[in-house]
Amino acid sequence: MEIDLNNRETALTNEEFAGLPRNSVGDIIDITLASVFITTQQRARLTGDDWSRMIELDEEMDCLMADARAEFGF
Repeated sequence: MEIDLNNRETALTNEEFAGLPRNSVGDIIDITLASVFITTQQRARLTGDDWSRMIELDEEMDCLMADARAEFGF
C-alpha cells in the first residue's frame, strides 16, 4: 500500500500507520512527513527512536509557532 503524504488532508488510519515504510529495526523511515497525520492513539504506540523523533518534532514546531506569533502577532 502506497501512502501519498504530500497531498493528504486526513489522519492516518491504523492500517496506513502500520503500513508506513520502516527500516530494518522497525523505525518509520520518514516520520517528519508522516508526523502531522499520526493520531494521538498511534503516537502512544511509537517506541524508541520514533517516539524521541516525534518529541523533537513537537519541540521544533513549538519554536516555529512562537517565532510566527512574535513576527505576525497572532
